[in-house]
Amino acid sequence: MKLLNKFFAVATVGLLLMSSCENADLDLTENPNALSPNQANAEFFLSAIQEDFALWVNNLGDVGAELTRTAYMNGRTYNNVYSPSDLADEWEEAYQDMLQDIKLMNALSEDQPYYLGMGKVFQAYIMITLVDYFGDVPYSEALKGDEEGNVILNPAQDSGADVYAAAVALLESAKTDFSSPGAIAPTYDFYYNGDASKWIKAANSILRKIYWVTDDARFSSATPYIDSPADDFQFQWGTNAVQPDTRHPLYRDNYTATGGEEYMPNWLMATMQTGHNNVKDPRINYYFYRQVESTPGFGSPANEEVLECGLPGYFNPYPAGIPFCGLEEGYWGRDHGNDNGIPPDGFLRTLRGVYPAGGRFDDGSFAATALGGGRGGDGITPIMLSSWMHFMAAEVAGLNTAAGTDNMLKAIGDSFTKMNAFESANPIDDRDITSYTNGFVAEWGAASPAEKGNLWAKQFFITTVGNGNDAYNAYRKTGYPTDVQPNIENGAEGAFPTLMYYPSNYVTNNSGASQRSDLSERNFWNAGDSTNLK
Repeated sequence: MKLLNKFFAVATVGLLLMSSCENADLDLTENPNALSPNQANAEFFLSAIQEDFALWVNNLGDVGAELTRTAYMNGRTYNNVYSPSDLADEWEEAYQDMLQDIKLMNALSEDQPYYLGMGKVFQAYIMITLVDYFGDVPYSEALKGDEEGNVILNPAQDSGADVYAAAVALLESAKTDFSSPGAIAPTYDFYYNGDASKWIKAANSILRKIYWVTDDARFSSATPYIDSPADDFQFQWGTNAVQPDTRHPLYRDNYTATGGEEYMPNWLMATMQTGHNNVKDPRINYYFYRQVESTPGFGSPANEEVLECGLPGYFNPYPAGIPFCGLEEGYWGRDHGNDNGIPPDGFLRTLRGVYPAGGRFDDGSFAATALGGGRGGDGITPIMLSSWMHFMAAEVAGLNTAAGTDNMLKAIGDSFTKMNAFESANPIDDRDITSYTNGFVAEWGAASPAEKGNLWAKQFFITTVGNGNDAYNAYRKTGYPTDVQPNIENGAEGAFPTLMYYPSNYVTNNSGASQRSDLSERNFWNAGDSTNLK
C-alpha cells in the first residue's frame, strides 16, 4: 500500500507537470512561475499513464461486459443506452490524455528503452480497442503536426486494418526495446515491477489477441506469451478512500455509505449458480457477495416495495429456461436492460465480491455491508490473463479437437489458480475444484459442436469479469453463447451494437468526421461471422 500511495502522489505531481507542459507554448511572455518542458520528468508521465490506462480499460471494458451480460445494462433499447454522448469521456481520455502523454513521455525518454516499450504496449492496446469499439479511427494524423509544424485539428480516419497493422509494429518494436541492453526499469512499474521478460510476454499476448480476430494462422507465432497466472497483465488497486481514492472503481460503486449502487447481472449469476452437472461454480463466492439469504419471490415472500417483479403472476418476457427477475439462494440482481426505478434495496441486493473488485468474500454470513467492507477495494483490473490466452487457443485449434479440450482445461485450471492466489485466506477446496471440473468434462464430452461453443464462451466470459473487452470481441467473432439472456424488451431492443456510435465530441469537433446511421455496422475483422447477436 505504501508503494501504491506513493504512486498516486507521483501521478498527481505528474498531472500538474503535464498541464504546464501542454500550455507552456501558449504563453506570450515567459512566466517565471510556470514549468518549462525541459523541467518535465518522464517518470511522472509514465506513472500517470499507468493509472490512467487501468481506469480507461475498466471503464471501456464495462461496456463490453454489459453487452455480454457479465455486467448489468440499464436500458430498454441499445440506441438509448449507447448514444453518441455515451463514450465521449473514453474517447477524450484516449486521445487527449493517454496518447498525448505517451507522445510527451517519448520525447523525454529517447535513451530509456524500457519507458518507450511500456508506452508502445499501452498505445497498441488503446488503438486496437478503439478500433474494436468504433471501427475506423484517427491514428496517423492524430496528435501530429503538418509540414509547417501546426497541429492537425481535423485528423483523418485510418482504416481499422491499418490501425491494427500499426499496433503490430508498435508491439514488435516494444519487444526490441525491452530486450535492449540499456533497458532500465522505471522506479514505478505497477504492472511487472521491472521485469522486462514479462512485458515481452504481455506484448506477445496482445499480438495473439490481434491475430485471434484477424489471422488464426499467425496466432501461435507470438511467443513467449502469458501462459501462467504468475505472468498475468493486470493493475493492482489500493484501499485509500480519499485524496486520492486508490480503490478499485467497481468497489467504489458497491461499498458505499448507502449500500450497493450497482446491480449484478442475473444471467451471469444464474450461469455460475447452475454450474455443470449440478455442481455450482465455486468461483461464485469470490465474484459475488450476498447480503441476504433469499430474494423476495424466490425463496422468501414477495415484497413489492423492493422487488416488484417477484410478485406472483408478474409478466415474464423470457422463454423457459432463461432467468428472470431474481434467483434462489439470495442472488439478487437485475435482468439485461431492466430500467426500472431504484427501490430501497442498497443493503439487500447482491454486491461485487472479493474478485476482482477487492470486496467481501461470500462466506454465507449474509450480513449487510457498506463503506469499507471486505478488502477495502484492493482488487485488480485484468488486461490480459493466461486463461484468456488458453480460451483463444482452444477456439483457434477447434473445440472438437484434443488441443481444444486441452486448452479449455488449462484455462479453467488457471482461473482457479488465480482465485486461490488472489484470496489465499479463503482458498477453494481442491475437492470442489475437482468436482466442478469433472462436471464440466462430462458435459463437454457429450456436447454437440454448437453446445461446445456455448460452453467455451460461458467459461471465457466468466474469467473476463473486470474487463469485458475480449468477451465483446469473442461474442461478435463467434456468436457464442447463443443462450444469453435477451434484453427485457425481447425483440424491441434494436440492433445489437456490433460497433458503437462515434462519440459526439469527435463528430462535433472534427469537420471530416461523420456519424454512422445505426449500431449495426461491422468491424473490418467481423464482416459477418456472427449473425444472431442479441
